[in-house]
Amino acid sequence: MNPPAIVLSVNPSRRALRWLASAVALAAASAVVACGEGTGASKPKGTGGTDGGDGGGGAAGSGAIDSFPYTPAGCGYTVAPPDVAESAGNTDTFGADATPRYLHSSWPGETHTGFAVNWVTDLDTLATQMLIGKERTAVEGADAASAGVTLQYGHTMLYGSVLFADSKQRAHEVHVCGLDADTTYYYKVGGPGHWSQTYEFSTAPTPGTAAPFKFAVLGDSRSGPEIYAQIQKAAFDEGADFQLFSGDFVDNTQNQSQWEALFGGASSGFAVQDALAQRPMMPANGNHDNLSAYYNGLMALPQDVSQGESAQGEEWYSFDYANAHFVVVNSESPAATLTTQREWMRADLAKVDRAETPWIFVSFHTPTYSCASTHEGDQLPIRAAWQPVFDEFEVDFVLMGHVHNYQRTVPIRGFQPGGTEGQVAAKGANDVPVIDGAGKASGTLYVLSAGAGGDLYGVKPASECYFASKTEETNNWGLFALDGKQVAFTAYKLDGSVMDQLTFTK
Repeated sequence: MNPPAIVLSVNPSRRALRWLASAVALAAASAVVACGEGTGASKPKGTGGTDGGDGGGGAAGSGAIDSFPYTPAGCGYTVAPPDVAESAGNTDTFGADATPRYLHSSWPGETHTGFAVNWVTDLDTLATQMLIGKERTAVEGADAASAGVTLQYGHTMLYGSVLFADSKQRAHEVHVCGLDADTTYYYKVGGPGHWSQTYEFSTAPTPGTAAPFKFAVLGDSRSGPEIYAQIQKAAFDEGADFQLFSGDFVDNTQNQSQWEALFGGASSGFAVQDALAQRPMMPANGNHDNLSAYYNGLMALPQDVSQGESAQGEEWYSFDYANAHFVVVNSESPAATLTTQREWMRADLAKVDRAETPWIFVSFHTPTYSCASTHEGDQLPIRAAWQPVFDEFEVDFVLMGHVHNYQRTVPIRGFQPGGTEGQVAAKGANDVPVIDGAGKASGTLYVLSAGAGGDLYGVKPASECYFASKTEETNNWGLFALDGKQVAFTAYKLDGSVMDQLTFTK
């Protein structure tokens, strides 16, 4: 028996308040291995059952999952965990420290009808459940499914590192689907008597809807969890609905203590999980992430496996939010896989109806353009392989990391004759694209925001690079605000001051 459908009325008041600032702004301007196994490879993921459903192999109503991949109740996709020694469905088993911690949310399926949450506990806790409903008080007071509160089961994973013997981790993951678009829900995770606090989560508007929204861009937290925490608080306070992370969460992807420091951080009393539990994070793989079991075990991403793709289909993916399309690809790939991803992107972008989805963003780690000497040679293969697709489908923004500073290019469209140096396109004031009578931009803007905590790299003045508009060696993050066919982008320093800003309308 399936659980009762979760039906919520749209709550526009919070979204309207969150977007008041947006309207003003727009108007004004590895080698990780499985415990007991000698490999870091990953398998596909899946979702869990509900209080009345079979999670894909378990007994009805028990939430037990006895095979992977599995399909969560109400979801139109399957989930499989990384290749770990122990992976199982929920049981009501609790260890000495069963309280969920380091919560973070994401979208493995449709952004307007569901989401997933990952967290960790002590090694002995197996309970992996979510209570979700329309009213905060009902969810806060529930210890099981009840009127207006639905129970959803998930799966748990235990894995570790060959280099750090004491670095095992117990991770948990729950998926929920069948929600209403543009609606606020309340949820908590854990198990009976051992719940997290209650968090708020708002589903996305229906794809194609020209509703205003904001999203943050950041990357390369690496060795700076304190800086990462400050940026998470800032992005949350600015009303970002979600964030794109361009890779390199930690220095050593096998060192669990670094992941704990990152996701367990806080700034001025604001915990990182208070942001990530309520605002989804969609990452790209970085060279320090290395598609490890830690990275894949901690992230619930789309698993539509395509030819040549590893990491249970989480290596590259796309999603829609309102009237924008987002593509996330893996730049840390051999040449053959770069080509595979190029063709996948071409097929993916060919499906986008620009009449209802005028905005396209692409995110990955290693930049195609950089005005810094560090990692200078890394950009050329990626530029040669992927820029023709960005040009063909008139991608609006390419968002990158890897080089620890801030950079923005002028509009670029095509290559200069005889090579792979970018061709500078027509540009307006502040180096924004020129928009023609059909609403088409003259070129793509490439934004490198890689200052979320890693040691900073030097960068040349923009005047020394033909493609550069702005460059600065500083910790940074960016915020996009979209409203219909208008976009505003602001790049912030760590102290909150504005270092770059642009706006244009198609």
